[in-house]
Order: sequence, then C-alpha cells, then structure tokens
Amino acid sequence: MKAMFKYGFVFLTVLFLFQACTKEYSFETGKGYSGTAIGSLQDTAGNCQNVYVNGTYLVDSVLTDSNYILVNVNIISPGKYYIFTDTVNGFWFDDSSIVLSTGVQTIKLKGNGKPILPVDANFTVTFGNSVCQFTIPYNTSVIGNYFPTTAGSYWTYNDSQLNDTITTHVLPIVATVTNTGQSYAVFTDRLGDTSLYRKSGNTYYTYGLLYPDSSSGPVEYPFLKAGVAAGTSWDSPIVTAKVGNQYIKIKYHFTLLGSGLTASYNGNNFTNVIKIQLDIQALVPPTINYATAQTSYFYYAEGVGLIAIEVPGSTTVMPYKSTITQWKVN
Repeated sequence: MKAMFKYGFVFLTVLFLFQACTKEYSFETGKGYSGTAIGSLQDTAGNCQNVYVNGTYLVDSVLTDSNYILVNVNIISPGKYYIFTDTVNGFWFDDSSIVLSTGVQTIKLKGNGKPILPVDANFTVTFGNSVCQFTIPYNTSVIGNYFPTTAGSYWTYNDSQLNDTITTHVLPIVATVTNTGQSYAVFTDRLGDTSLYRKSGNTYYTYGLLYPDSSSGPVEYPFLKAGVAAGTSWDSPIVTAKVGNQYIKIKYHFTLLGSGLTASYNGNNFTNVIKIQLDIQALVPPTINYATAQTSYFYYAEGVGLIAIEVPGSTTVMPYKSTITQWKVN
C-alpha cells in the first residue's frame, strides 16, 4: 500500500513502478467446469511467479496442516485441476479441486510425507504444461503471513490526513520487473496509487522510488522481516536525490521493535503483531553522517497484514495515523 510510505513524511513521497503483465496460457481448449482447467504458473514473460512456503521442515517430522505452499496460477478456462510437486527428500505437495473463475488464482498445496535427510529440497511444481521450481531450505521455519498478497484481497483504513477511509486492493495481475528479475503482487487504491510487493521466506519486499526525483531510479528493499529478534535493523539501498538545488543521499532505516504483540483498532483486536520503526535518513553535504528526517511506526498482524501506521507530530509536521477498519484476505 503506497500509504505505507506516503502520508506524514516531511520531504518525500514514495512512487512505485507499475509494470502490468498480461497472462500466458496453454493452447488447449477447456470444457467448462466439467473439463480440465487451463492456465499457467508463469507470467507473460515466461517467469515463474513467487511460491509462498509455510511451515517447519525437520528430519522425521511428519508434515501437518501447517506445512503447505501457495502458488499463483493464471486461469484461462475454469474446470478441474491437479497441481503437484515431485517428491524430494521424502515429501511433496499437491491439491486437486475445481476452479470456477478465470484470472490469477492462489492455490494452496498441502504437504505430505516427511523429510528424510537434513538437506535443502529443490522442488518442481507442475500445472498442465507449465512447470516452475522453488527451494525449501532445511530447518526452514516460515511463520505466518504478515503481509498477504493474494488477488482479490482488500484492506480499508481510517486516514487522518484525508479525513476519510481509503481501501487498497490486490489486483488479479502480476508485475515482473526487469531490474530485479522478480514478480510482484500489484496493489492499488482509489487515489490511483499503485504499489508492488513480494515475499521470500520471512522477508517482505517492495519495489519503487525512495524519492520522486531520485537519479538512482527505483530500487527493491525489504520493509518487513518476521521471525527476527527485537532490535534487528536493516537499511534500504542508498539513493541520490535532488532536493531544491542540492543533491543528497537518502535511505530508509528499519528496526523491528517487537513481535507477538497485541493491538486494537476500531473495535478489532489483533494478536501476533509485529511493530516496525521506519526512519527516513538523509546525508546532506557538508555533513558526513546520516540524520533522521522522519520517524514512523508500522504494525502488521499475522494473517491480516498492515493494520496501522503512526507518524508522531512535530513543530513542522502534523501527526498522522492510518488504522484498519475492515479487510478481506483471500
């Protein structure tokens, strides 16, 4: 959600690059719901879409309901489907059902079996004529999803700057960015803001400009890390931007302040909340050290996503708050 980094900041607005991808499908002909579903695991450029992995994988530990993967599939013709992986190191994933609509669908594949050896598992997932690969490192512990990106999901917030509500939707398309070689879920809202997000393991990334006049161009950076200790910090890439008549360097500095927290907004109670502090930092010549220009706080709830943004006020900036009122995660 672009509102994550847009409202309440003193000197910069984050603009995200939107690169819509059309769908690539097989050339078979479906037969409606009684036939076989037709589609592809890949986007129009032939790139495999991200696979989300959930669960812990240990030797001799039988997989449970918490061990599953989520794959994005572009459906051109509804019908029955069977999506599966090969068996690697004693375990595999699969699912069969009926898909009723076209477009990007997120399919959950259940885990079976148990790891035999303490090694990484390199899987191939198959749907129709399309195949993709993904890896599950040994002793992977992927905790719950703190920023869902499934198509059709939405979140509505009370926005103190707009003095109104604003809703962000996940579009049924995937954007592939040449600069990173990655595919991203596409978010949009009624203001016309578009944002790109992806997840790898327990780390969540976005792609865009740190500053509108950045000569460095858009960059990818992690905005959320789950499963790390309180106090863990990380930075975005450093970009050069022109502010007024002066060129400065800008970066985002993130710190995880706590996890497993509770929060309540607009009558909704949340558990397993992660709190992130974002410091927008600038290096302005002739100084040699970065200074924080703005501090914000972001709250993410497991299974829900972003639930609140808080920007403290100052002598030059009004305080800002965005809090969730309702949501739907597909």
